[in-house]
Amino acid sequence: MLSDDDVKKDIIEELGKSSWELKDGKLVKSFQFPSFIKAIDYVNEIAIIAERLDHHPIITINWKTVKLSLKSFDVDAITKRDFTLAKEIDRVEEQLKKIENNKN
Repeated sequence: MLSDDDVKKDIIEELGKSSWELKDGKLVKSFQFPSFIKAIDYVNEIAIIAERLDHHPIITINWKTVKLSLKSFDVDAITKRDFTLAKEIDRVEEQLKKIENNKN
């Protein structure tokens, strides 16, 4: 398990400027999409990754906004598994941005 100070340090070191935040003992990030369908497509991509890693986020969908919360509930803390999943989520976000930019 990681302490809050370790988590904050790892957010900066491992996730850089990806805008993950520490809230209520979880890594949290929200994503905005141009449409509800795009938000759902994104969630489906995240679901595939979560299954592969056998580590599942809390997913909240509110129209065009997706909020992901990461925490290892088996140990009631943020662990390296959460950072691994966060990096994968960031990778998908970057891929989607590139696709959208190529359309414009």
